[in-house]
Amino acid sequence: MIWRLENPRFCVDINAMGAELTRIWDRQQNREQLWQALPGVWNNSATQLFPVVGRLIHNGLWEGSEFCALPDHGFVRHQPFRCVERRSDWLRLEAKATAQTLSIWPWQWRMQVTFSLTETRVHLCQQVFNDDVHPFWYSLGWHPGFSLAVTQAGWQVEFVSQPAHGPFYTRDRTLAIPENPPETRCFPLAKDCFASGAVYFGNCQQQRVIVRSPQGRIALTLETGQQPWLALWGVTGSDLLCIEPLAGTTDDPRFSGLVANKRGMQSLAPGECQLFETRVCFAVDE
Repeated sequence: MIWRLENPRFCVDINAMGAELTRIWDRQQNREQLWQALPGVWNNSATQLFPVVGRLIHNGLWEGSEFCALPDHGFVRHQPFRCVERRSDWLRLEAKATAQTLSIWPWQWRMQVTFSLTETRVHLCQQVFNDDVHPFWYSLGWHPGFSLAVTQAGWQVEFVSQPAHGPFYTRDRTLAIPENPPETRCFPLAKDCFASGAVYFGNCQQQRVIVRSPQGRIALTLETGQQPWLALWGVTGSDLLCIEPLAGTTDDPRFSGLVANKRGMQSLAPGECQLFETRVCFAVDE
């Protein structure tokens, strides 16, 4: 099932499987803004990550004496969502715990994903609900890839709202954070900057991130909400740039496996919900 949203500026497609955004056709620029899945490079476009982010070096997490055998990036990207409410330029989807998810993540959870369009932006809202009688831990993220000519030298990513902590480079999809992290406002997209994997940045709540072309033009702006982390990733030689707002990170190489000790995990009490927003603004050619 594919849902389509439209307004005078954008034509957007969302797949029921994983609530994955698969198309952002920009009528004003007459181009596709979103990476189109390509086997051998990256076979996705904009995945939802829940209830974990990144690699799990123990192939799961321990909650007390119980081991939860989870896949990397969690399971919601492989789960169908249903439509809760829809308008021409607005869509709310929902997924929740099933017998299959309860066998590996033993809590009653619910996740709503809302997409909306404005004249300049694509807006994503992710909301997690605890429908259980017990609190649970989780991480959440969004992993969109954008179609940008980053194989051309001179692109850079700028952190406008406040300096970000980092860059932190992954190794074998694990992430170690130094005790006194550096700060940066600008990260050049060098040819091999993702050769070892994703590059993480902290202090990214309420952050405004600009991607600037070699000509100095702002190609896109991404604004985060409560997500404390952001990751950049791409594939050398491909015009793909992933900008990932995250409430959690991939594992530390020394991680014990205890869920409460996993970096970035969020705790949600029974009956509570938590909201994360991301806004993407695409520049207009002058």
